[in-house]
Amino acid sequence: MDGNVLSASTLDITLGALQIGVLISYLLFGVTTTQTYIYFQRFPYDSRNLKALVAFVWVCEFGHAICLAHGLYTYTITNYGNPERLALAFPKSLLVGTVLSTVIATVVQGFFASRIYILRVPMRLYICLVISVLLFFRLLSGSTVSIIGMGVTFLAPFEKQWGWMVTVTWSISAATDFMIAAILTVSLRNRSKAVCGRTMALVDKLIAWTIETALLTRFICFPNLYLIFMSSPLKRRKYCHVKLLSYHEEQLHLACDTCGLCAM
Repeated sequence: MDGNVLSASTLDITLGALQIGVLISYLLFGVTTTQTYIYFQRFPYDSRNLKALVAFVWVCEFGHAICLAHGLYTYTITNYGNPERLALAFPKSLLVGTVLSTVIATVVQGFFASRIYILRVPMRLYICLVISVLLFFRLLSGSTVSIIGMGVTFLAPFEKQWGWMVTVTWSISAATDFMIAAILTVSLRNRSKAVCGRTMALVDKLIAWTIETALLTRFICFPNLYLIFMSSPLKRRKYCHVKLLSYHEEQLHLACDTCGLCAM
């Protein structure tokens, strides 16, 4: 009986985490797809670079969704009735999906870093340089963990040997989020003091989005490598939602021009 209880508990925090994470992630991917469609419909005259960035992020999200589907199918169908296979390494599709999610996070955080530069924040060159270095190491460490994971057989030795790198990757990502959130929030708040009421409300909304994306997602802790990997899709989807929301700023640009606030 104790063995059965232990087995059920293990399934809850491994296969159960994957099941819930994928389902919610697919729901959010639908929202991301809708936002992407709305963006291209409402902003046909945006620069090609901006459109290419939005399209690139969506393509990465689509590839990530395919990887999640294959990983879930592998665990629940191909390996049905063999829970002991959870002790083996992650399916390669999930590891490829992790690489894609790392790329997505880096691109979106880089986009917010560019907002810092455009807002003419004091010492913006140094700040953007620091953020760029953090993003590089975040991309490097995240991709390295996934690539190394493709060559292992059992999960436990991999976690014991390389778990520290996963911690470093998430720590760098969290530090970058906190830095971007703090700088954008302070900068937007300072600028909002000299604008009209309509613009003030829109700037407050941007501040709320910044705090929600960069801070609230960092107050969640996960006890094992499985939950860390399975929570990654949800965080990446959240990045994309706020990034696309930040594109829908046409009214904010118009209000800023009217009230004397520089373009964001």
